[in-house]
Amino acid sequence: MKEELFRNYRELQSQRLLLREITARDVSDIFEIYSDPEVMLYFDDRFAFQDLSEAEQMISGYQNEIRDQNGMRWGIVLKESGKLIGTCGFHAISDYHKRIETGYDLNRHYWGKGFMSEALSLIIDYAFTVSDVNRIEAFVETPNTASRSLLEKLGFRLEGLLREHEMCRGSLIDIQILSLLRKDRKAADGEKNRQD
Repeated sequence: MKEELFRNYRELQSQRLLLREITARDVSDIFEIYSDPEVMLYFDDRFAFQDLSEAEQMISGYQNEIRDQNGMRWGIVLKESGKLIGTCGFHAISDYHKRIETGYDLNRHYWGKGFMSEALSLIIDYAFTVSDVNRIEAFVETPNTASRSLLEKLGFRLEGLLREHEMCRGSLIDIQILSLLRKDRKAADGEKNRQD
């Protein structure tokens, strides 16, 4: 599974978006995303970036993950303007359990326009097409209702609440876990085809 995911890593496209590797030339766009306190509100245990060097480190981290086959991240680029407006990808890749975890973020000026739904659909299709991954997981902080709604729209199911699961900004917080199984995706695709 893991070998196929990384061997086939490539650009992905939809009508409005190009998903591609994140490079040093994206530093300004990455800084714009991660320096926004609203974007960073639910981003692990990190605060908004204060310096461009933090964006450079983030890009280097994303590149190292791909090189070391620990994770893969795509930059979400608007075809119309060439601007990188977000990132999405996979990490916590388990060959043995055939599961991966997804993560994503989007420049606040592009929220509510369907871009992340479009981007996640591309990488979900990618994962299920190029590999035998069975389960895609997502972990969401309980107040982040927009993220949970997005995932549910894509077919993810809420499995439960992990109480005081992780430390975030000095407090233990609850986390919701959602998942999308290969059979869920097939069922959703079959339903969509019947409606078309």
